[in-house]
Amino acid sequence: MPRFALYLALALYALTACAGPSRVAPPVVRVVSLHDVTSELVVALGAVDRMVGVIEPVDVEADTTAAIARVPRVGDLESILAVHPTLVVGLAVVAAQDPGLVARLREAGVVVYLGDPMTLDDVTALIGEVAGRVGAARAGDTLAARFAATVHAGESPPPAAPGSASPRHRPRVFVYDCCDPPFTAGHRTVLDDMIRRAGGDNVFADLDAAWTHVSWEAVVERRPELVVIHAYHFEGQGEVPDKQRAVAAIAPLAGLPTVIVPLGCSLGGLRSLEGLARLRAVIGGRA
Repeated sequence: MPRFALYLALALYALTACAGPSRVAPPVVRVVSLHDVTSELVVALGAVDRMVGVIEPVDVEADTTAAIARVPRVGDLESILAVHPTLVVGLAVVAAQDPGLVARLREAGVVVYLGDPMTLDDVTALIGEVAGRVGAARAGDTLAARFAATVHAGESPPPAAPGSASPRHRPRVFVYDCCDPPFTAGHRTVLDDMIRRAGGDNVFADLDAAWTHVSWEAVVERRPELVVIHAYHFEGQGEVPDKQRAVAAIAPLAGLPTVIVPLGCSLGGLRSLEGLARLRAVIGGRA
């Protein structure tokens, strides 16, 4: 081979070798979200174009509703597999409610990530986890930093040590989600952490549980001073006035002040900031 032709061939090979990796397209992420928290998060990360399926939302804000309006609705295994996802995201409650669904998705080769936040710091970590998996790591870093900064701004001081002078009063808070017997928040919930950060104490913080049923007698025994009532529409579980009447029907609880918190503000997503602000505004005034 003539020397010039050899140099030309080597130059072309070098250019191809250098350019090759940059021409390889990143793998396409096809995301299905099975929880409101992760649906709102994918929207906030600017990754709606990667969503191929979403569970019908229970309590999301209008901008999320609009963003996912054209995303196919899914529910059972067949409908999820029909949209050919590479990634399914949600919260741990999805596996708790239908472990078989999660197992069969994984058997089908679908990556499943179910976050389990129990504190607002866990929510910050959840943002980063979901962002990395949907290919929006940079947006996730920005969003997580902003979320964490808002959480820690104006943080209520920790409970005073026993025996300290003039300890700051921390109102006792009962969370009423729904039902009879009442469904409430135990220690393993983001809402428990939100109440603590706002300056109050969840009356069922001693329960090593997430959302759980208790008795009205147990509620009365713990002498709450404030009631948090969840607002949402799901399977006829009652409107806010119905829940207020249920609380007022228990004589020792009648007349207690209440604060209405949308369900989506206390499940461990971005809207936790709104829930925290509501709690701080009410609890701060009673401390």
